Amino acid sequence: MRGSVRRLRLPRVSAANVVPISRIVPFADVVAGLSVALVVVPQALAYAELAGLPPAHGLAAAAVAPLAAALIASSPALQTGPTAMSAVLVFAVLAPRLATGTEAYAAAAALLALMVGVVRVVLGWWHAGGLAYAMSGPVLRGFTLGAGVLIAASQLPASLGMPSGDGRLLLRAAQALADPAAWSWGAATTTVLTFVALRLGRRLGPKVPVVLLIAIAAVVAERAAPGALGPTLGAFASAWPRLDLALPWHWMPDLALGAIVIAVVGFAEPTAIARRFARPGVRWDPSRELVGQGLANLATGITAGMPVGASFSRSALHHRLGARTRAGAVVTGIAVLALMPLAPLLADLPRAVLAAVVLSAIRDLLRLGPVADLWRFGKMQSTTAWTTAVLVLLLEPRIDLAIVVGVVVSLVLHLAREGGVHVETRVDGAVGRLLVDGNLWFANAAHLEDVVHDAWHRHREVERWVVDLTRVGRVDVDAAVAIARLRGEAAEVGVTLEIVGGDARTEQRLARYAERPLR
Repeated sequence: MRGSVRRLRLPRVSAANVVPISRIVPFADVVAGLSVALVVVPQALAYAELAGLPPAHGLAAAAVAPLAAALIASSPALQTGPTAMSAVLVFAVLAPRLATGTEAYAAAAALLALMVGVVRVVLGWWHAGGLAYAMSGPVLRGFTLGAGVLIAASQLPASLGMPSGDGRLLLRAAQALADPAAWSWGAATTTVLTFVALRLGRRLGPKVPVVLLIAIAAVVAERAAPGALGPTLGAFASAWPRLDLALPWHWMPDLALGAIVIAVVGFAEPTAIARRFARPGVRWDPSRELVGQGLANLATGITAGMPVGASFSRSALHHRLGARTRAGAVVTGIAVLALMPLAPLLADLPRAVLAAVVLSAIRDLLRLGPVADLWRFGKMQSTTAWTTAVLVLLLEPRIDLAIVVGVVVSLVLHLAREGGVHVETRVDGAVGRLLVDGNLWFANAAHLEDVVHDAWHRHREVERWVVDLTRVGRVDVDAAVAIARLRGEAAEVGVTLEIVGGDARTEQRLARYAERPLR
């Protein structure tokens, strides 16, 4: 019995068989994750304000989103959390329906995040990552410019030390500009100095948390001279993210369109970031990324957060600091959780500082160049871009509808251009040729018939006609039937009609029609 018992031998601990923690979480990822955490805390406060939410909801999203996205994310560069674009889309969907800053508004924002998450997970599960390219470049450029203008307008009152007010963002900005007597020059100066400091701070390198340092300096200055820098953020509660499913589920039908728009449009930014920072030879999976971004929104939705996306500025910082794996995002989430108890110390943070943070983050969105350059490449594309940008401004706050209209305009213009067909008539003695160029489909099949009938009428001396389909890209069923009918009508008018250059499928359809016409 004794001989049958084996002694459990523990491995000897030595430097040779201990796995360094750097192999589990690379040191560069730790540094990058911590650095992003120091940046995202003040940004989360600013983006929550932009979305019309209390600051705590932005912090909850900043902590939970990167942890959830890292579970399955395809790109190690992405830093997920509150962004300016997602914030303005939340405002666009909810502000026309509910009063901003209220508990009902916050609950609707959490429900919206949950719905966005479901849409993205389902699309990713169906390998529909290609939807990231569903919006044409002109529509996306026009929307980005219009959204950038609205975001800048939303920050104008705070940058001048005035209350945000109610109503449309452009109207608020106009009212603020029209009342110089109410301006706080301390707030205006703080905005300018913060904006300049943020731009100059980039020269210090990515390891310096310039945003946080500016925020701390502003809090110290405010406490030394209360009110000198304009209105402050004010006291707010910052609790750990908690499971909260007491959501206004009856709002789901009203929020459905907005959730779909945010899910699809908001995914364009993570797609651009992942492609920009992809390592050579390493392929990233857009469908898997859709699921990752969906999980992030699901997590923020059930923890009283807000819809989230991927931040270009934070992802760029993460990438520049040498992060190589998704562990950097995990470090960011854990660090934000650890910093949350300290967040109320920022109650004395001037709102002008947050306004400058947002304005600095959206600086690239306000460039006219990407939209103006389209005119050199295509008048129709340029028209689409400018139309979308104007619609965003005119339909604000319902910019989700502006995106839908922009996509529809883009499709209509595309069909008008690609759906047209050109037919050239050439007559050489007793032979006439009809050279067809374009795509033949139900919308232009009648035009082809009219051209052929007109050619027969104008050139009665021609006895043989040839319809050349060599330059036709596609022939649908209606167009094939129209061609077959023309061949039958040719005998009635005393001419022969020959079809050449058609693809195999078109020839099959013509043969079937000859055997048995459609009833």
